[in-house]
Amino acid sequence: MMLIISFAVIAVSVILDQITKVIAFNDLKPIDIHPFIKGFIEFNYETNTGIGWGLLKGMRWLFVPVSCIAIILVIVVLIRYRKKLSPLLSVALAMIAGGGIGNQIDRIFRGEVIDFLNFQFIDFPIFNVADCFVSVGCVLAIIAIIFVDKWILFDGKDNKKASGEKNDK
Repeated sequence: MMLIISFAVIAVSVILDQITKVIAFNDLKPIDIHPFIKGFIEFNYETNTGIGWGLLKGMRWLFVPVSCIAIILVIVVLIRYRKKLSPLLSVALAMIAGGGIGNQIDRIFRGEVIDFLNFQFIDFPIFNVADCFVSVGCVLAIIAIIFVDKWILFDGKDNKKASGEKNDK
């Protein structure tokens, strides 16, 4: 059941990301900036040929295959360890995969990623819905690995220590 939920999260994140990018392209690109909540957030159409924070601009040949491999690995982990992963980690990994797929669609078919969310109260790069899914998914994955899925960090002997069980030596 959790695998179905994980793939639903992937699908929803990709669909939400792509719908918002189509809206940004059609409605926001012609006007460039649209205030939403003054002093807090505005919609600001921008494209990015790099990765987060504009790093590696113009190096699409590098991160398209690397991103594809990473997305495939996350999906393989979701499938292979579906009975072992906590629901929190499963959803977190699905969010990461879905966000990655959303941005990858842009890179492959447009040659650039559409960004449009701009927080004005902090100095932060303009981002998109896929970036939100990846970022929140990463935070949730870290929380899950530290507090719930400790088996990922520890081997058999250390796992007993991490879970509070006594080692029989």
